[in-house]
Amino acid sequence: MPPILHYSQPHTDRQLPCAAFALQHDPLAAGRTVHFHDSAQGYAVGSSISVDANLLIEDFPWVELGVVEAGELTLQGDGFHLELKAGDCFVVPRGVSVRWHHRGSLRRVFMAFPGLAPSNDMPRHPLKIDLSLPLPPSSAPAANVLLSAAPKAWSQTLFSSANLRIGLWECEAYARKQVEPAYSELMFILEGAVTLTPLSGDPCRVTAGEVVVVPAGATNAWLSNETVRKVFCILG
Repeated sequence: MPPILHYSQPHTDRQLPCAAFALQHDPLAAGRTVHFHDSAQGYAVGSSISVDANLLIEDFPWVELGVVEAGELTLQGDGFHLELKAGDCFVVPRGVSVRWHHRGSLRRVFMAFPGLAPSNDMPRHPLKIDLSLPLPPSSAPAANVLLSAAPKAWSQTLFSSANLRIGLWECEAYARKQVEPAYSELMFILEGAVTLTPLSGDPCRVTAGEVVVVPAGATNAWLSNETVRKVFCILG
């Protein structure tokens, strides 16, 4: 069973695996560490610490989601100018021309999708996710997996291409039994906390400001005692 990857705080206490994989023709290779690579779904997840960059990437090679943990980053190009700081979350589409610029140290968590199937719906500009965006109501978790009353939920997809969806989700407290996900998901917790309990191993409590990645096949149970709001990045 693949591991659940917890990007806990402080970052110096993290205990994460190191994958024997490097993204090919990576314009942002400096300081990048891959912690998990799924060759079947075609993605890699990890962290990066880099110092000073001023790169013109004329054809960004894949879709990449980033969560800025420390430092400031500017993304600039035809029709867009994004200023990103610690706590921000952003998405760079495949094929865009972008100036990637930062002074000093930049630390971020990333999820890159070099194996994403080609599609005609690829967005043309990078996206800075509005973390406080009001959300419309959405379906609650499936009744057959719930161990508690059905919670109210809200959700909106903000970026999509092929079988990749990125957006915001909020849900009242609930408990869910062990399920084996058929998709992979990165969650950046914005409010509240959740405990994910794998089929074997210790429970993983993820709090606001932390990132967790649950690969396809990583059976887990969910328990939240308060409303949780998160960025979701779902492949599958």
